Amino acid sequence: MIRFLLKRPIAVVMAMIAFVVLGLVASLRLPISLMPDVDIPEISIHVTRDDASAKEIENTIVSVLRSQLQQTSNLRKIETKASDGSGIITLNFDYGTSIDYAFISVNEKVDAAMNYLPKDLQRPVIIKASASDIPVFYINMSLKEEVDESKFLDFCEFSESVIKKRLEQLSDVAMVDMSGLILPELYILPDDAKMQSLRITQTQLQKAIEDNNQVAGSLSIRDGYYQYSIRFVSQLLTKQDVEDVYLNIKGRLVQIKDIAEVGLRAKNKRGMFLNGEKKALSLAVIKQSNARMSEMKDKVNDLLVQFKKDYPDIEFKVSRDQALLLDYSIANLRQSLILGIILAIVVMLFFLKDGRSPIIIGISVPVSVVISLLFFQYVGLSINTISLSGLIMGVGMMIDNSIIVIDNINQYRDRGLGLFESCAKGTNEIIRPLFSSVLTTCAVFIPLIFLSGLAGALFYDQAMAVTIGLFVSLFVSITIVPVVFNIIFKDSKTGRFDRFVKRISLKNPEKYYAVVYDYLFKYRRRFLMSCIMLLLVGALIISIIKVERMPKLELTEMIVKTDWNSSIHIDENQKRVEDIISKYKSQALEMDSHLGEKMFMLGRDKNQNTNEVEIYVKTKDNKSLESLIANISSYIKDKYPESKVDFVKVDNIFEQMFKDEEAPLVVFLSGQSRDAVPEIRDVNKFIDEVSSQMPSLNLSKPSSIERIVIQLQPEKINLYNVSQASLVACLEKNISKSNVSVLRTGSRYVPIVLTEDEHTILDIINTSSVVNRDGKHIPLSAITNIAGDYDFKTITGRKEGAVIPVNIYNLGDDTPSIIDRIKKIASDMKFNAYFGGDYFSGSQTLWEMLMILGIAILMLYFILAAQFESLKLPFIVLLEIPLDVAGALLVLWLCGGTLNLMAMIGMIVMCGIIINDSILKIDTINKLREEGYELTDAIHEGGRRRFKPILMTSLTTMFAMLPFLWGNDLGSQLQSPLAITMIGGMFLGTLVSLFFIPICYYYLVRGSK
Repeated sequence: MIRFLLKRPIAVVMAMIAFVVLGLVASLRLPISLMPDVDIPEISIHVTRDDASAKEIENTIVSVLRSQLQQTSNLRKIETKASDGSGIITLNFDYGTSIDYAFISVNEKVDAAMNYLPKDLQRPVIIKASASDIPVFYINMSLKEEVDESKFLDFCEFSESVIKKRLEQLSDVAMVDMSGLILPELYILPDDAKMQSLRITQTQLQKAIEDNNQVAGSLSIRDGYYQYSIRFVSQLLTKQDVEDVYLNIKGRLVQIKDIAEVGLRAKNKRGMFLNGEKKALSLAVIKQSNARMSEMKDKVNDLLVQFKKDYPDIEFKVSRDQALLLDYSIANLRQSLILGIILAIVVMLFFLKDGRSPIIIGISVPVSVVISLLFFQYVGLSINTISLSGLIMGVGMMIDNSIIVIDNINQYRDRGLGLFESCAKGTNEIIRPLFSSVLTTCAVFIPLIFLSGLAGALFYDQAMAVTIGLFVSLFVSITIVPVVFNIIFKDSKTGRFDRFVKRISLKNPEKYYAVVYDYLFKYRRRFLMSCIMLLLVGALIISIIKVERMPKLELTEMIVKTDWNSSIHIDENQKRVEDIISKYKSQALEMDSHLGEKMFMLGRDKNQNTNEVEIYVKTKDNKSLESLIANISSYIKDKYPESKVDFVKVDNIFEQMFKDEEAPLVVFLSGQSRDAVPEIRDVNKFIDEVSSQMPSLNLSKPSSIERIVIQLQPEKINLYNVSQASLVACLEKNISKSNVSVLRTGSRYVPIVLTEDEHTILDIINTSSVVNRDGKHIPLSAITNIAGDYDFKTITGRKEGAVIPVNIYNLGDDTPSIIDRIKKIASDMKFNAYFGGDYFSGSQTLWEMLMILGIAILMLYFILAAQFESLKLPFIVLLEIPLDVAGALLVLWLCGGTLNLMAMIGMIVMCGIIINDSILKIDTINKLREEGYELTDAIHEGGRRRFKPILMTSLTTMFAMLPFLWGNDLGSQLQSPLAITMIGGMFLGTLVSLFFIPICYYYLVRGSK
């Protein structure tokens, strides 16, 4: 086939150009996303019920839904969180479950449960999660001038009806999620003196509003030839309509405005968003799954520019731009391409004696990348951080394939063959080992898709990208490279540049290899012993090196999470946060905060209570950030000693998808009955007992909230002939408010509430009265008592029922013994104890990784055995892997690094490249033996022939990684552990391929034919 292609150079070049054009067209059509558009096997159900306690939410709503939803098919895990005013139910399914069918099933079960839930409860909001639901960036909106509450209400309505809708009209924007909105309500504040003098009750007032707010259906009437539709107008649409409602009091007409104050105000706030010290709105922009990231950002930025012109009173600011990670990935790919080509050219100029061969690298590598994008379109991959990381890994191997083919052709030319024959024989000879090298590299990546859950789905994109890149590179190197080589070298004239290259190139570098190899072969047993020592060093480093998930980054942003741990109102929360921001805003580039509940519809996190806050802090550098958060923490703890302060990293896209907030061990406590919620005092006693027996565990008690309990006295209620319903209604009206009806304004429904002026609870009880069945006013203090109590801030639920989690972080080494002792304490205190946490999930992941490693090694062995037609020779290559990993670990440890995900990816890529070198060397030695060379001569000659390509591929890879070691940007910090392990592993792996492999080959095959 190679000879046929060499005779048709124009056809090959035209075909190459055609593929490049198609690849360029495909690259313009491919969706550009942060992550692959995979279905996260998770559905969340959000429940809202204002003024209900966490225990009430759990007992009357969440427990009912949990019982129904536990029957959903393929359900892996169910977890519920009930807090004051809201609840969230999270369902995790087995990966591979059709999330659309699961969504339908969950909706059916929620509908079935509605019959057993409170009648006035709004239907729960059901959300299915997707990677594309994660916001690309946030837009913070605030008014430039300080405004009162009514102006901010208008601003919220304008933002929701105009700004949000205009953003969502962009074709690339899927939706805009909002937080910080303040919703309006129409309040009616009765004048108690006038109400009592006219003997008007709250029930009469409520009935008058309901009677005047009826919605009648449309009727039709025939009039001769015509037919008309009739609409009854008896509906409250404006504040004026409510004020003008009449009451008939013993024949006397009274309007509501005569006996009460009517107005619009903000609905009871459970959360807000501050941009600096200003009340603001946070808009989370979510991209269409098939949209291109760069185009969407450009369109949004253009629209924001237009907004600033149209609405000069509003300030717009983009924050937390997650697309930066994608920009870094694209920049890394561009840098890998440019640096790889430049360094390959420089290395080839030193090792090869002509100035034309490097031109082929400059053609073959970009062609391979562009054609790979064509196959991305064919198999349905998008350009995202995962697929780009796979393509970046493949770039180095693309260069290697071309270098190997070019060097092999040059070797035949050096032996005196003509250009045509050298191109044909040099390429044909290398096809089989190159094909095996590609298969072995794929064998390392492809088993990763067997990881369970979301990780396996995401690794599919990476494995496919690497596989496509390698096979396209193989195709280019054995078809286009020899043809281009033949075209370039047809002109045998040597120019000035060629003569310059010959002068600077290394003269006969193989002789240095021969000297070192002869010395090591002479003392081969000592050399092998030193290799064994390296393996022991690697094993020692694994036991002492720090293991973490992601490399430590020089962060410039952080979230300060504060639980004031006291029952403060949202206004007091706001006052405290504004105090902190005003004190430290000069030290930060940006400070904004979410107080109380976040209102994002697609929020997957546990919501906050009204006495909690998240403060987002961004500074110019890491040193400034550390100083600032230390100052904020110290200030909060000094001024509010009862508060709890935590620091949380601002999640990037990877951590948002994979975050797991579970402690190493979690004890879930429940009462003896299935749905019994333990009392807080009993849980605290349990924690005190465990702490006294095992003080090293350092347990903390669950967050609590203080409540005021109003105890009704049944005997006195009956004695004074008071209706309990009237008593509760009176308390609701005086303490908070009671919903009467809704105002249908057209764009939204505004609740109408009856309310009273704010007073303390003691004032309300001592000064208020309720009308009994005889029309007499009975003081509330005569029929009620007040007491204080503490309760859980949040109640968790699982399949076992309602539970209270206790997190344990300091486990030590004897975890099974700790679990047994905790079980005994729980049993003695009449608790049911269930256990979870990373201790259990981590062991499952470890077994999965061991299984995948075993599959990868088996795949490598099968491919190598088929390549060499031998059951023994594959062991030589497999022996190299632990040595290369040991070298990479040694360099990582010496550089003060940690073993993390990026470092492990670097080891995988490094092993794939180095194994390829060893495969080529063994294949060359085998062919030389078939040609009649003696064993030692074949090993020596094979090493000499493969010395230059091995050295060139290793040097280009190592040099390409160097820029990541001194960069300070996020991309360089993420890639630094990968670069360190690749450089260290490649350096040692090159020595192993050059010297260890031939000596092992000698010991393994000596004595055989």
